[in-house]
Amino acid sequence: MDNSYFIYSKNNDEIVIERFHFCTWEFENNTSFIEFGCEISQASIINKESIQLVLLIPWLSNNCVANDFYDKLKGQENSRFIFNDSILNTVSLDGGQNLNGVIHYFSERNNLCILPVILEINGSGKIAEINISLNYYNQIPETEQKPNIYIRFSIIPQKKLTATRKNGITKATILYDIRLNQQRNLPISQVHEFGNKPTCKVEKCFCFNIVPNRYDLVFFDSSSLQNVRTLEYTSFNRYLPDKRIKENELIVVYNRKNGSDPYTFFLIFSKEYIGMDQLAIALLISLISGILLFIPAYRVSFDKHMTYSQLWSHMPIFFWVVVALVIIAFCYFIWKQLKKLKV
Repeated sequence: MDNSYFIYSKNNDEIVIERFHFCTWEFENNTSFIEFGCEISQASIINKESIQLVLLIPWLSNNCVANDFYDKLKGQENSRFIFNDSILNTVSLDGGQNLNGVIHYFSERNNLCILPVILEINGSGKIAEINISLNYYNQIPETEQKPNIYIRFSIIPQKKLTATRKNGITKATILYDIRLNQQRNLPISQVHEFGNKPTCKVEKCFCFNIVPNRYDLVFFDSSSLQNVRTLEYTSFNRYLPDKRIKENELIVVYNRKNGSDPYTFFLIFSKEYIGMDQLAIALLISLISGILLFIPAYRVSFDKHMTYSQLWSHMPIFFWVVVALVIIAFCYFIWKQLKKLKV
């Protein structure tokens, strides 16, 4: 799947994104989704009443589902986990209702304002419009240093997968080729609309790939790889309740790049397996080989001058049982391949 993303300001404002987050999820049942996060520099939104960003997503369609993650991050517990820092205090922007934004005061990193967004999917244009109101943010007293703002949301693809998957007879592969703001990958259909628009400046880009732990990381960029770890089940289950997230069944691969806008992340995961597909193939080969060896020998036992058309009427019952097994195994294999194509 094409994973070349572009982020622009709809009004051509010079928006600076200090941190851009990708977080991809791949599950064993051939489903997936992706989270996007943006930490926007407060210096680039001075005197603005709102921000309108455009995220170009090549695989986007009107059937994709978009979810704002503000409600997940406005609480201290989830934000402490996601931002990997303890929170000293949280201040509401709307008098305690926490519907329009909160400010988290972290122990070690700078304060951060979490804001809700309004997401609009335009499948024909392959864009997600991100609308951020700054009304409550602008009410922060001038005597206080305004923090950067942070938004986070997810997109669930219509075709279930965000990565390229290749399923062979004995090996399955997950391939990620994630790109951000790489102009040479701009779709031809979008060149007229976006070709002359400057992308948002992205100072740092983080990429988290979450895959089943049965897969091995077989190719990666050593200069950007930070760590590989087992998914923290308890924390993630609280942050993102999902029946597909199971304890000790997912790993997180974390990559980071600084100051290299545009950004690219290329990773390959693979697993080797022996399953019903392989058993069906082995059974087919074994039975067909047996049949091919049996027919000439059985013909000679009757009459070597007997034609093969005459031979079929003399075949024993167990021969037809074997033929039936061959047909069943063949039909099973074809059904499995058709099922994979539908996915």
